[in-house]
Amino acid sequence: MRELKIFLVVVVFTALVYWGVEPYAHSVMKPHVAPANFNFAEEDISFAKGIVEAKELALNEAQKNNDENQTASAQKALDLAKQNLAKDEALWASVEKINFAKGNATKGKEFFESNCFACHGLKEDGIAANITDSSLGVIPPDLSSAGVIFDEKFLAALVLNPSLALKVEHKFGDAFIMPAYNAETSGESEEVVNENIANLIAYLKEIGHKFEAKQNSEIKTEIEAKYANLENSPEKTALIEKDIIFAKDRISFIEACGRCHDMKYDGYFTPSKAEDLKNYLGSIPPDLSMMIRSRGSQYLNDFINNTQKLLPGTAMPRVGLNEDTQAKVISYIEKVGDSKKDERESLGIYIMIFFVILSIFAIAWKQSVWSKLH
Repeated sequence: MRELKIFLVVVVFTALVYWGVEPYAHSVMKPHVAPANFNFAEEDISFAKGIVEAKELALNEAQKNNDENQTASAQKALDLAKQNLAKDEALWASVEKINFAKGNATKGKEFFESNCFACHGLKEDGIAANITDSSLGVIPPDLSSAGVIFDEKFLAALVLNPSLALKVEHKFGDAFIMPAYNAETSGESEEVVNENIANLIAYLKEIGHKFEAKQNSEIKTEIEAKYANLENSPEKTALIEKDIIFAKDRISFIEACGRCHDMKYDGYFTPSKAEDLKNYLGSIPPDLSMMIRSRGSQYLNDFINNTQKLLPGTAMPRVGLNEDTQAKVISYIEKVGDSKKDERESLGIYIMIFFVILSIFAIAWKQSVWSKLH
């Protein structure tokens, strides 16, 4: 009976820690936020409205305390939040006016060669980049994959107002490295700007699909050659499929994150210089090899979608990936940083069963020994 009481005490305290203390600590370390939303217009406006509401509450609290300095500061923060909301609403209203269905890829190429060519390359279409180092802070991306990894409306917003779309306006403002292209900056009519953006995105999509098809073909050929000496079997097919998925995920990571972040556990290192990145962003972007273990997939999914939601003030830009590509990126990070996840989770059940059986035998053995003494 005494052993049962001790056991119950242990169970109660374990349950208290698991369902009480641990969730509380988790909520403090990783505050709850709205899940990733790939409707970027909806996400940005909702997020901006949430900030306005929070600043209004802070202002009301300051007014209740009759603190003039605090009230003035809260009013200033509220005014800024409202300005940011208005900017977000205006940006996404402009994006909604663009008719992507009428985009002309041929005209889009002409626009690219006269406007984007100064910084960006398109290797898939034989257009080499003019800037191949990180002297500007980070290597400008080759846009061969842009049309398939990014959301089209995000791309449009990125062209219209880069720092706002990437959520780094608080750090760079109008001095952001990528210039905006819109009616105000170009002097062209809104109709002409919208047509040019639709054409550009149609071109990027066309090249993106070619890039994707070429990469998939090369991956398939390379991996099939790797296992060519094995006899055909379900096991061989499974190995090939597993490696193909991993290779595709890896390419998605490199295209989306590889200009800033390392993945040392997989032998990948960013071609951008660390010192340039530090000068540009304020700190060296972290190696992501173990990020899945320290943050978890849910955190990464929400963070990539909207960096400011979980780390306000960060200089890391929102990535703007579509849902499929973001899933591939997180899958790759998980496979590199937590490759034994499935094995570990399945083993945990067996360990628990082992301890239950061990406890039964231990109690039975103890009762047997003590029965002989009494």
